[in-house]
Amino acid sequence: MAVMAGVALVGTVFGLGATGQAPDVLDGKSWLWSRGDGVVMRVSSGSGQVDLRQPVVDSRGHHIKVTQSDQYLFLHDLDTGRITSVDLTRMGFSGSLAVGTTDDVAMALSGSVAAVVNRSRGLIRVIDPATLQVKGEPLQLPAPLVGGSAFDGSGVLWVGLPTQGTVVGLSLQDGAVAVRSTVPVAPPGHELAISVLDNGVLAVDRGGSDIVAVVGDDVHRMTAPVPLTGALLPERTVGPLAALTVPAAQAVVTIADVGKGGPIGRLPLSKKDGVEVAVPFAGRIYVPDNDNHTVQVYSVDGRSLSTITIPAAEGELELEVREQHLFINAPDSSVASIIDEGGGTQIIDKREPVRTLPSQSGSVSAPPSVTVSRPGNGGPTGKPTTANPPTSDVGGGQTRTPPPATPPPASLTPPPTTPPPTTPPPTTPPPVPQPPGPPIPVTAFAGDGKVTLTWGIAASDDAPVTSYIVTWDGGSSTVAGDTRQTVVGGLTNGKEYRFRVAAVNRYGQGAPALSGPVTPVDGTPPDRPAKPTAVAKGGNVTVTWPAVNDAREYVVTPLRAGVAGADPVQRVSGTSTEFSGLKLGTSYTFTVVAVDAEGRSSATSPPSNAVVPVGAPNVTISSISSTATAVTVKFTVDNGGATASCAISIAPSGKTAPGCGGTTTFTGLTAGTSYKVTVTATNSVGSDTASVSRSTLTLGAKVTCVDRASNPDPVYCTATGGIGVFRNLSDTNDDHRVRAGTRFTVTCKQTGREVYAYVYNNNKRSSVWLKMSTGMWIPWAWSTIDNGDAVSAVRAC
Repeated sequence: MAVMAGVALVGTVFGLGATGQAPDVLDGKSWLWSRGDGVVMRVSSGSGQVDLRQPVVDSRGHHIKVTQSDQYLFLHDLDTGRITSVDLTRMGFSGSLAVGTTDDVAMALSGSVAAVVNRSRGLIRVIDPATLQVKGEPLQLPAPLVGGSAFDGSGVLWVGLPTQGTVVGLSLQDGAVAVRSTVPVAPPGHELAISVLDNGVLAVDRGGSDIVAVVGDDVHRMTAPVPLTGALLPERTVGPLAALTVPAAQAVVTIADVGKGGPIGRLPLSKKDGVEVAVPFAGRIYVPDNDNHTVQVYSVDGRSLSTITIPAAEGELELEVREQHLFINAPDSSVASIIDEGGGTQIIDKREPVRTLPSQSGSVSAPPSVTVSRPGNGGPTGKPTTANPPTSDVGGGQTRTPPPATPPPASLTPPPTTPPPTTPPPTTPPPVPQPPGPPIPVTAFAGDGKVTLTWGIAASDDAPVTSYIVTWDGGSSTVAGDTRQTVVGGLTNGKEYRFRVAAVNRYGQGAPALSGPVTPVDGTPPDRPAKPTAVAKGGNVTVTWPAVNDAREYVVTPLRAGVAGADPVQRVSGTSTEFSGLKLGTSYTFTVVAVDAEGRSSATSPPSNAVVPVGAPNVTISSISSTATAVTVKFTVDNGGATASCAISIAPSGKTAPGCGGTTTFTGLTAGTSYKVTVTATNSVGSDTASVSRSTLTLGAKVTCVDRASNPDPVYCTATGGIGVFRNLSDTNDDHRVRAGTRFTVTCKQTGREVYAYVYNNNKRSSVWLKMSTGMWIPWAWSTIDNGDAVSAVRAC
């Protein structure tokens, strides 16, 4: 897993003043990620336009998992292991959590209730969705878990326990996680897959053919028409129709009414369809095809209704049902699509200009019109759509254009199937330099008429941070760019304050990071905590300290090489906590601040002893290529913060090579043969292995027979019509003849009768015969192989 090292929606989106009004959060809005641009954006299904969009500092090209409700937005950077929270009601970054990339971690969010689920370890924790701080004690379940990324409509978080063969419904309240229900769904040890329903969960036994739907108090047990090996389900299923994609069977298993346990159907997929997760929506099945950047649309009875083409899309497609619409995002490109319940399709240009938000009140300008296409059947019921009269009818479908506020952009019109020749597209412009990211998290400590603020390091790739601007109700101050704390005095005791901190570089002011509420109060603060103790175990560090009288909670701060701000702090009620997602191989110390029931904070403890978290290595094979006699593999090794040794081997040749990263080439291999390259990296903590297979190319060759005046027969090669090609090695008469210089592909070799080419081919004599790609045979004696004529590189037939 992994999340955001320095996310930044810059100030034009979230940079509202302390009294500014945030944009309203209405139905039909969904946040999408654009990987190539490094931008997160809000799309309105009503207007078909992006109404909020800004760059994400330090995450260009990263894989971001977006989890959202109408109140909060979680951005989980899977490449860095950092999760960032955005408070959508206050429009600012409010929390940060490091979970690392080693464990499989999921985030779940429903309104103001959130959880972080470590599926690798079987741990479920309640978290504050604003600050991402852990609340209460975790629940430990038998690992590994599946699911855990979605709540149902009644607020139940569902996870699957493959080792137990059960699904478990969890309730989260007041920081506690409790098991609400447990339902057997498969034999213990079978692989499971689950999809959360509107009121329950759908579970499939990937080791058999059983399907179980838990809906309210009812349990429906069904049998699939095909084995469910490798079955794929969407994380969330909205509505009564459910779909299970089974790549091995090239089919989608459908459940027309999952709340009633059927009926079950089978939707065959054609070979052109991909094997990605099919998503049901509004009575239709949507099957993405990443290779062709299309989505096939089917009815429940298996009829092909239409094909949605995402123009200019690249890479994978992400489908999510949200706010009564299906959002189809192409993270690697600048396009997306929105499908309404009637089947209408809007193509979204994610790079269209967006009006910036006003600093106080106001609204976003009206969007340009968009193209909306509807299937010919008019919707799931087969009735034509009448909400908007058609302006044209093309190919049985309707196209409508909502009343425009500005002329419709031509870029939203899908290109023709075979576009006419055009000039090459312009080169992608270099990234525009950006202001810094938000300095999350902001931690506020109350004092007598004052508040002490600390904040994280703001990512600023394009220019150094020159200053930090701190604002609150009634004032503001500016702090130097090399400082990450300040004391705000002259405050009123008993009055609640919230603070916003924004970083500034030469390109402008970045998005603000938000503090939680804090109230100055007089009186004696808690005692200074004693020096904490840190213990590293693998990539995690456990910090403990003696209790402080009258302390309600403690704020624990990691110091990377003696400097705070690079890693999130933790607020805990006990006297021990564990940090994960730290930078491996780096020295850390930790400090503790005690906070009492009135919010008063102590002086900072002395730093703990220094520890160095170390993890197991991680091997990533980026590419593999081959020639007829060689295989080249490129790979990288994350050594986990410790010295690692690596071994690279190729089978079945048995050759090996050393080296931890870069490029390795194995030579002297046999043409037309499948090889498996394995890379293993090992350090003091553990090891990791990655493998990839590749076949060497088949070899080219040419027929060789040379006529010379000095030969006994100067025209032997031409007079005979060329060299004989045989259908079988046992044949004594050739099937046909081919002229000298004719090229052919060699597939393999076999021993037959000896052939002597005399002076017509350098007195070459051999009993080796070459099998051609046509299935015919020709003597090697009358051939020259492209690899320097090394027949040993040709595999045996």
